[in-house]
Amino acid sequence: MGGGDVNTGPRLQAIVCNLCGGGDAEPIARQNGFRIVRCRACGLVYVNPRPPSEELPGWYTHYHTRDGASEASWDRLMGRVFRESAEILCASRDGSGRRRLLDVGCGFGGFVAAMRERGWDAEGVDPSPAVVAAAVQRGRPVRVGTLDALQAEGGSFDAVTMFYVLEHLPDPLAALESAWRLLGSGGTILIRVPHTTPIVRLLAPLGLGGALYDPPFHLYDFSPAVLRRLLMRAGFADIRTFPGQPTVPARRGARLAALLGGRLATGIHALSRGTVLLPGVSKTSIARKPPA
Repeated sequence: MGGGDVNTGPRLQAIVCNLCGGGDAEPIARQNGFRIVRCRACGLVYVNPRPPSEELPGWYTHYHTRDGASEASWDRLMGRVFRESAEILCASRDGSGRRRLLDVGCGFGGFVAAMRERGWDAEGVDPSPAVVAAAVQRGRPVRVGTLDALQAEGGSFDAVTMFYVLEHLPDPLAALESAWRLLGSGGTILIRVPHTTPIVRLLAPLGLGGALYDPPFHLYDFSPAVLRRLLMRAGFADIRTFPGQPTVPARRGARLAALLGGRLATGIHALSRGTVLLPGVSKTSIARKPPA
């Protein structure tokens, strides 16, 4: 099903389902030399086997600049998503003073800057030294690291954000549990993830689909129902998922597809009074840590 092999080296690690712990999964695709499977018990889609977790950060040395990408192109890609997300978080502000936010996988720090402009005490963490250096050079409080290695006191933040990050992490459930710990009572988590599986299903009979799963960078693919279960297992409540604003890819064809898909998804969601989520388009989920 499309996608040329990549040089993964001899070490690959078999894993069990991150959501339910099951080991019974059906193969659904093979892309970039990696097998993508779906858990028969809960429906989580993931790469199995995959490179060991300790080797994964090394894949991100040039991730943000591959295919000619730059800080400017990332800003254009995520601009609409960032503005919408900032408005949502600011609308939830209760006037109790300066709020703290952590953007996980912050890249060049675009969302950190956007929230600081709106009066938030925002900071970011990212595993790529190159993009962190670029962000720091622009005066953005961003550090090299990962969520599981972050040294911060529990309850330190009012909001945690992850834009197209959760699918990259070797242990999404543990990441959500870490976010829950870092949030104060009533704190908000905002997550944006792709939903690739329906598109692959649609294109596979046509011999298309390429390497849409993008392994080994993307290790998981989440349906809204599966992500909801993950958030609930991590302790979150008041979960809401919606299509949100689309990204703006640099390539014209991808940009047009994102725009049309985004408008269609938003229209269907509105007409159904928030009950129908179009498969195959990215979605934003918001949840809260219940008050103590």
